[in-house]
Amino acid sequence: MRAVAVVNGHARGLTAKLRARFERALPGNVRFTESLDEARTVIRAEIRRGTELVILAGGDGTVVMGLTLIGEASRAYGKQEPAIAVLRMGSGNAIADTVGAGADVIDELARLSRGAGTRRELPMIEVLGVRAPFVGMGVDAQLLEDNERVGRVVDRLPGARFIGGGARYALSVALRSVPRFAIGTRPTATVVNLGASAIEMKRGGATGRELPCGEQLWTGQCTLVAGATIPYFGFGLKMFAFAATRQHAFHLRCGDAGLFEIMRNAPAAFRGDYFSDHVSDFMCDRVEISLDREAAIEAGGELLGRRSKVELALGKPITVITLAP
Repeated sequence: MRAVAVVNGHARGLTAKLRARFERALPGNVRFTESLDEARTVIRAEIRRGTELVILAGGDGTVVMGLTLIGEASRAYGKQEPAIAVLRMGSGNAIADTVGAGADVIDELARLSRGAGTRRELPMIEVLGVRAPFVGMGVDAQLLEDNERVGRVVDRLPGARFIGGGARYALSVALRSVPRFAIGTRPTATVVNLGASAIEMKRGGATGRELPCGEQLWTGQCTLVAGATIPYFGFGLKMFAFAATRQHAFHLRCGDAGLFEIMRNAPAAFRGDYFSDHVSDFMCDRVEISLDREAAIEAGGELLGRRSKVELALGKPITVITLAP
């Protein structure tokens, strides 16, 4: 099986020594990319020559953009999409958590190159031409947007190269996200079912209530409106407890909780046990989200701009090779 590793050249912890170890683990088939255009060129060349396994090394954003480029190239050349494997290297690793990617990326790369691993299908959500295992509007996208903006300011400071991703994220949360959430107003969101009957969920499982196509599922202040086909939501948050419980549906979670509730329930959110009167859960295959003003949207940790209306739909699954037992 022909395999290639596509490594985000800006990934956290990618030193010159680690680069050399990558190249020794998969000689001649490691591609370090520094931009989206460079990644597109690399992936198109690999799809054209019939690569059967693309190993994506980076965080959730790297994986999502890699999937988009793979789909684009596969359609362009009339090829079947290759299998995907993920190496844990980014700051957000919800996808790596889901597939059980470990901390020893070189060992895992070597094992994958020898044909180790188990194939499984992983459903995706389509939004704005992108496929991702989770998509969100609300506090998640706001945090990413704030981190990006604070990062641009930090980059102009003396010694900016010594301020790592974790420190930048902490600064953005403390200086921008928390104050904005605490004193600002949130857009009002309305979610309408556009697909098969949606199933309402509560702690413990389905309530038995089904909402047909055209039915309004939820409306409220948009703290979070997000869909996912995997349990994790980045940074270890197990936000989508029902994501893997039903075929042909994704977990939609809508909430209008305030700052105090979010902070108080953070431990439960990491355990996958956060349920509240301010949170509504559904299993759906297609929904429309409308807001009374534009807000940021993210897919798999990658910002997709600002929108006042989007559709989320269950999309084509990917084939993932996982080394987890």
